[in-house]
Amino acid sequence: MIDREKIIEFLENEGLSEIDVIDYKDEDVLVLNFFYTFDEAELEAAKQFANDNYEEDNEDVWYEEYFLPYLTDMAADNIRDIVDDLGEKFGVEGEFVLYEMDRDYHSECECILALAEKGKDFDIEDILDELE
Repeated sequence: MIDREKIIEFLENEGLSEIDVIDYKDEDVLVLNFFYTFDEAELEAAKQFANDNYEEDNEDVWYEEYFLPYLTDMAADNIRDIVDDLGEKFGVEGEFVLYEMDRDYHSECECILALAEKGKDFDIEDILDELE
């Protein structure tokens, strides 16, 4: 059985915020919604990447093709590391999906994470379809 409280505490200690449990029909799967908040260094790195790789004046392209994808990739990499650590510590497997970010609100990235004990068959896309 998954220890929800300890997993949520672990995620909070990793800097994730606004962690909510989403009710799901399969009690062996823990579904969570949370936010990954970017620190100043991450935001500056994304700005630098976008500036280094795009020299035109189209602000929409700068955001949509360089700045936001860089942040999304960074969040995905960091969340993947956290999920891997969860697996080692709690004997679970996880899949996650990041919501698309908005250029006017890019200080954090929203995520849905599904966790289950190792060996349990589940698919995050199926879970999301069922939750809609």
